[in-house]
Amino acid sequence: MNQVSDSNHSSPFTHHTSQDTICKEGIVRTVDGENVEVEITISSACSECHAKSICIPTDTKRETVMAKSLYGEHFDVGDKVQLVLKGSAGRKAVVIAYLLPLIVLMVALFGSYLLFHNELISVIICLAFVVIYFFILKKQSKKIEGEFEFYVKKKL
Repeated sequence: MNQVSDSNHSSPFTHHTSQDTICKEGIVRTVDGENVEVEITISSACSECHAKSICIPTDTKRETVMAKSLYGEHFDVGDKVQLVLKGSAGRKAVVIAYLLPLIVLMVALFGSYLLFHNELISVIICLAFVVIYFFILKKQSKKIEGEFEFYVKKKL
């Protein structure tokens, strides 16, 4: 059986798999070659709730994200699309945002409790370490953002 290869295929995906993470739906605002600017709506958890109309006002804002076209698909302004993040990048984001801070918190809490035998001091120290972790993360955000590249595909 012969395999067909596309020499113009510049996408980092060999094919779209279920391990790719569809992050958000959006609307194409501009197209410049393979670069596509997509407008997405970022909403609070309350705005996703079915009871939002009888509860509290929703908190939403619009952001634009630059993404690359998968497989050279053609997009027009106004097209509804999905932002895709390669599965391994999605896992890396989860580790950076959730797992590492949890590890920092736990190590700082238990380490400081072993040193000081005082719960209040241990809590203060572990919270300080978590704040320092996120401060360092914020300072490194430009470097980290470069590792997470979004791709766009037509909404099915």
